[in-house]
Amino acid sequence: MIDFAPQTARTAGNVTKIFHAASQVRKDVSQPVVDRLVRAASDLALLLDQDGHLEEVYQGPLFSGPSLADWVGRPWVDIVSRDTRDKVSQLLADALEAGVSRARQVNQLTPGGGEAPVSYTVVALEENSGFLALGRDLQPLTDLQRQLVDAQQALERDYWRLRQVETRYQLLFQRSADAVLLLDADSFRVVDANRSAGRVFGLPARKLQGRIFPDNMELEAETAEEIRAHLVGVRDLGRAETVRIQLPSGERCRLEASLLREDREGILLVHLRDAGEASDTTGVRGLDLVRLMSQAPDAFIVMDRDARILLANSAFQELVQVGSEEELLGQSLGRWLGRPGADLTVLLANLEKFGEVRLFPTTIHSALDMESDVELSAVLGENLETPCVGVIIRNVSRRIGVDRSVFAGDLSRAMEELTDQVGKVSLKELVQDTVGLVEAHFIEAAIQLTDGNRTAAAEILGVSRQSLYTKIRRYDLDVPDATRGGS
Repeated sequence: MIDFAPQTARTAGNVTKIFHAASQVRKDVSQPVVDRLVRAASDLALLLDQDGHLEEVYQGPLFSGPSLADWVGRPWVDIVSRDTRDKVSQLLADALEAGVSRARQVNQLTPGGGEAPVSYTVVALEENSGFLALGRDLQPLTDLQRQLVDAQQALERDYWRLRQVETRYQLLFQRSADAVLLLDADSFRVVDANRSAGRVFGLPARKLQGRIFPDNMELEAETAEEIRAHLVGVRDLGRAETVRIQLPSGERCRLEASLLREDREGILLVHLRDAGEASDTTGVRGLDLVRLMSQAPDAFIVMDRDARILLANSAFQELVQVGSEEELLGQSLGRWLGRPGADLTVLLANLEKFGEVRLFPTTIHSALDMESDVELSAVLGENLETPCVGVIIRNVSRRIGVDRSVFAGDLSRAMEELTDQVGKVSLKELVQDTVGLVEAHFIEAAIQLTDGNRTAAAEILGVSRQSLYTKIRRYDLDVPDATRGGS
């Protein structure tokens, strides 16, 4: 957490110096000069009488919206939050005793009903003529502090998530029946090896670390050269043909390597499996691509045109908290979507219409009833031997929240206009107008979210389609109807 107290104290000191400069000018200096000095030194300045009542208010850019003229004549303590009223009394007492108080943060009430953090320095005017409170807006610092807290929490969540991923990785890595080696792509030095690899090469796994592969592995020179050529091809070209080698024990196996990028450095994943083991990717073209996508950090699935899952990588299994890929095969993607009837309908409709969908926002409900905000990007492969849909799902739950005040701006302004009608029309009419305004706002938002699909919008809002049409006509909303190809 960053402490803003030193910066606030420096600001208060600058404010005090500026005010003293204004008070030391000759008597014949014009009042506008002093006014400009006060405006330059503060975002909000309050001129108070000896009893702490406001006589004049200067409002800077922060308070440039609603007028503060109604504050004049009221005690200062009445226009601050309850928990900071003691600070106001202390500011006035310090100024009365020492001439200038130290800076204190006060939560200033605003005419709109909110609160604004303001750092005040109070100066006692000469001849017991009252006080001048010079305030600096702390809202930008408060917003920055909140963003830093959000960022810190996001980093902590990521840290624990990475710890869990590392634990799972080690568990799976060491318990794999196949021999697996991780090599530095430049030097072919072993970075990590599982127990099966140690058993294959007749050494404890920890003693394999640091060795240059395939040197010193008791392999025949021809076999070692073939492995080295395979590793160079994968490193430089991204792929190479699988090689069949004979181990020191006489066992024959298939060696395959894949290139992984990590912090701008390359890691080679070397996998040794029984030469008689059949490939389990029958029916899926592009073995290397499938293997690469299975290791992708974002969830990836292949499904048919009815949204039934044909293939899913480990990231999707983790997202929906399912133990194995077999539990997913044949299931509909809509089973895990937050609004399956609406989101899946819109997704499939746009795929049929445009062939692709980018950054489609929705939610995923896992098997353990945990919800995650996600973005979907999908493409329809119509020209493939078996038409299917590839979907990439990115978890955006850990992103720091954005300010949605821009989205709510129109509604807020409309509510302010209704508030101005208080005293002019009855409460019943105000409530009816407010309900209609909010209803129309959310109908427009649902139509926009579903790209004009009124059937999906009605399902999102939990109303019938006929009821939605009635409300659209009642509020005279100009919204498209994608199901009819027009408004």
